[in-house]
Amino acid sequence: MMKRIGLIFILPLVLVLSCGTGPKPEESPPPAETVEAQAPVPAPIPEPVAPPQPVSAPVEEKVFDPYSITEEKFVSTKIDVQALIDDLNKIIRAKNYNAWVDFLAESYLKEINSQAFLEERTEELYKRDQIVASNLGRDPKRVPKKILRTAKDYFDNVVVPSRSNDPKVDDIDFYSENQVTAYTVNNRGDRRILYNLELIDNHWKIIN
Repeated sequence: MMKRIGLIFILPLVLVLSCGTGPKPEESPPPAETVEAQAPVPAPIPEPVAPPQPVSAPVEEKVFDPYSITEEKFVSTKIDVQALIDDLNKIIRAKNYNAWVDFLAESYLKEINSQAFLEERTEELYKRDQIVASNLGRDPKRVPKKILRTAKDYFDNVVVPSRSNDPKVDDIDFYSENQVTAYTVNNRGDRRILYNLELIDNHWKIIN
């Protein structure tokens, strides 16, 4: 009698527990978030690339060959240079500054007019005058200093006293087709430069 009563109480309890542990209904997934539509970003336009420039080959400078000067050209040039120096001697002795300037290349005349050139020649002239005074037994410290301010000052005080009787041309050297140096040779065989000249517009001009 007691066993039956126990079964009666146990069965309803088992049923209740079995109902509580049954499968749970599937939960529906959360609603997907709404993604805001975005306009596509355009790709950047590449900048045009300039085509590579052709690299030109380096230009080789032509080296002047003094032996390319013919004997005929050497002799005729030496005669022309001697004639030029003879004319210069006359012009300088006459102290004709304007005629002397015509024998100068523009670049050389510009150099003569520069302050640096005139200052250097002023110091050279002062030292020369001091030596002359000393050789004559005078006090070199008492020699007045001549200030060269213009190209004409240089002509009057330097060119006229020293270049009015240049000797003949004994030799010339070609440094290009149109550039020569004229020399005179003393008794000991030493060469002294008379002028550096350049042929400009078919006329020989002093370049220094």
